Amino acid sequence: MGRHFYEDDELIVNKPGTIDPITSKLKQQESIHGENASIVDGMVIRTTPNLEKYSNKFRQFIISKFNVFEAELQTQKSAGFNEWQNLKSNFNSIVKEPVLPNAIYILTAGLTGSILVRNRNIAVRFVTPLVFGGVATQYFMPRTFDNLMNQYDEFEVENVPEVFARRQELLRQLRQWRHDANVSRLQFNDCVIEQVHDLRMKWKDVWK
Repeated sequence: MGRHFYEDDELIVNKPGTIDPITSKLKQQESIHGENASIVDGMVIRTTPNLEKYSNKFRQFIISKFNVFEAELQTQKSAGFNEWQNLKSNFNSIVKEPVLPNAIYILTAGLTGSILVRNRNIAVRFVTPLVFGGVATQYFMPRTFDNLMNQYDEFEVENVPEVFARRQELLRQLRQWRHDANVSRLQFNDCVIEQVHDLRMKWKDVWK
């Protein structure tokens, strides 16, 4: 009969870490620094899962908002640049004469009109500087004035076509009246010349 040693001893279970590697959870529990602590380069780094969770959410929120803001800023910059280019293109297509000193002359004319009617009612004070400025623009910058009028005509046709039609009819009538006035003036001149000629011929016959 063979001998059996340690028959009365309890079944011994190997402690993790002696034969099998110790688990990370058990390692944290048995650490002198407690749970949620790790050693990095000899320093104990403690972590707080809840704080990390909410701080990560906050960081992701800030990053997403910053990305949206950056994208919107780039969009606005691109839109502003395009608007500036369109404005320059429209300005160059309208203004054909040198701005200086013509603009000074036009502003001076508008200011002169404002001074002349400074004691009139508000309607006259509003219209007169525009008329003086428009006349000065037509005189000093005729091509620019024509381009402005074309732009205004296009604006009226697109937005208020009935006003454009009435204005064109009024201009047609004014041109017709001017033509009739010129014809009447020429006829009057011819009549005067003819009367003077007849009178001279009569006086010539009298003095023969």
